[in-house]
Amino acid sequence: MKTDPQSIVIGAGIVGICTALYLQEKGRQVTLIDRMAPGEGTSSGNAGIISVGSVHPEAMPGIWKEIPHMLLQRRAPISLRPAYLPHIIPWFASFLASSSVARADQSSVGISALSIRALDFLQPLVQKANATALLQQEGSIYVSETAAQFAAAKRNCAYYDRRGVDYQIIEGGELIELEPSLRPGLAGGVLVHAGGNSVSPLALSQSLFSLFQKQGGQFIQAEVTGFKTECNRVTAVQTDSDLPCLEVCVTAGAYSKTLAKQLGSAVLLDTERGYNIQLPTPGIKLKRPLLFGARAFAVTSMQDGLRLAGTVEFAGLKAKPNYKRAYMLAEQAAYLFPKLNTEGGEPWMGYRPSMPDTVPVISASPNYANVFFGFGHGHLGLTQAGVTGAMLSALATGDEPPVAVEQFRIDRGFFKDRV
Repeated sequence: MKTDPQSIVIGAGIVGICTALYLQEKGRQVTLIDRMAPGEGTSSGNAGIISVGSVHPEAMPGIWKEIPHMLLQRRAPISLRPAYLPHIIPWFASFLASSSVARADQSSVGISALSIRALDFLQPLVQKANATALLQQEGSIYVSETAAQFAAAKRNCAYYDRRGVDYQIIEGGELIELEPSLRPGLAGGVLVHAGGNSVSPLALSQSLFSLFQKQGGQFIQAEVTGFKTECNRVTAVQTDSDLPCLEVCVTAGAYSKTLAKQLGSAVLLDTERGYNIQLPTPGIKLKRPLLFGARAFAVTSMQDGLRLAGTVEFAGLKAKPNYKRAYMLAEQAAYLFPKLNTEGGEPWMGYRPSMPDTVPVISASPNYANVFFGFGHGHLGLTQAGVTGAMLSALATGDEPPVAVEQFRIDRGFFKDRV
């Protein structure tokens, strides 16, 4: 094992791997650390969407009116386990505060600044890893089932207009022409032309990790337990041994909150637990991902089947999965796709690391000169991974980040965790 000081990246999901690769481009010797194998955590189970057109925060104006209905539906797209209620109150209070018109628009500015540059920074890494076959670029459709949903979707296109997103309104009959597997009679949709999807998020992460290793990167599978510090610098990352470090990037997803707190930065990070079910022989194939906002899930054709991914569950990091939520996705998809074969599906659950305003933390530490944070991407980890890695590597080496970092600071006052 190398003992010379390294650039250490904690967390080997898609954000951490991209950060490690961009640090290598800056000439750094990099060590990745994760308690799991690279890419096998939350990064493996997402819907695979690279959502260049994502500009809407989760905390949209008026959402407080919709949440009670969402929670009380029999197939509720949002679930809160009662035992977790006391823990989620500070996060949820900030979430509701973020849904004012002014704050939602401010969040949209930050989200779009990252999302619109997504492929600019992810695609070069994918090409270098010879993994372009794992990406396709046909856009995505946000489907509205009812006239009321469709009217709301068209109103929300004002966010696309303000951010310069290329989109197209699709009337009901046109939906079937674009995606023949859908049931007839749906109200319509919004086709966002930019972006695309991965046909295997796990294979994509693994391909990028292989590139990292070929370029001399080291991986240690271990749990980080703490840090050694001297003055205003971290001198070593502690696992079962002390690893000397030149600098540290914390990109550990939902587990970043504990690490950040050890480094003197308390943040309102929580986890929106998401589920998926992969159907091995679905009998249908989609041209592009379809998203059903009212049901809070997406449907994507993958290399090895059809993935149904989504829902939101607030239950923290320790509660056991409720796989009924995954099987519920299959039941709903059977309604939306009349010819769908739902047999043989395998359920999965992962932890989306989410900030109340939907704006991730991409920031230098206010306490340590060689510590940098990149987490809290919520539903957009794959989308924003490449640009986040480029920003963190620039911060670490003293270069100008490709996106201004002020809005992504870890110490932005409104979201400090004071509990």
